[in-house]
Amino acid sequence: MRLFLSSQDFGNYPEVAAKLAGRNRKAAYVKNAQDDKPDERDLSTPEKKLMFEAAGFEFEEIDLRNYFGKSKDLLNKLSNFGSFWSSGGNTFILRRAMKASGLDEILKQLLKEDKIMYGGWSAGACVTAPSLHGIEYGDRPQPDVVPKNYPVRKTIWEGLNLVPFMIVPHCRSDWFGKEADRSIRYFKKHKIPYKPLQDGQVIVVDGKKTEFLK
Repeated sequence: MRLFLSSQDFGNYPEVAAKLAGRNRKAAYVKNAQDDKPDERDLSTPEKKLMFEAAGFEFEEIDLRNYFGKSKDLLNKLSNFGSFWSSGGNTFILRRAMKASGLDEILKQLLKEDKIMYGGWSAGACVTAPSLHGIEYGDRPQPDVVPKNYPVRKTIWEGLNLVPFMIVPHCRSDWFGKEADRSIRYFKKHKIPYKPLQDGQVIVVDGKKTEFLK
């Protein structure tokens, strides 16, 4: 299993992301964590496209809403890609989109078979944890906010369980440091393993090896 989990974008390690993805540089990118803000959702896409291309990727955005209830179609689509990326935003909205499209199970299958690499930052990294309990202290808006036309209304508290710890992004940042601290206090109180990430830092999983890049 190959994972590239960061606080923001590729962090300080775009070359590591490209190497981990392997020879297939086709990158699928989703922004469904921002589906609650339709007016803002697409503003950064051109910037992200340039970021991926600068790192050597072939960028394609995929909207999971087009695959709600169509998991077979999504599996066929992703079979052409070497990596799959999830942006930041609301972790709970992203988790709903993954469930409704069947992406959660598809990713587990493809990662187990080492047919794809998963990369995610902020919410896209948080969703890989065993649980989402405690993430709500850092998420804006709260977990019960559901975008229009989403079939999954109930809050999903189970993470993808790809890593055995929680991830706290944007630690010590001017714009999200207080929210990160609230999540950390929750994890400490309940004795839950967690990894704090400052912007620029990355967690890389390659097979049985897990590496923290500062």
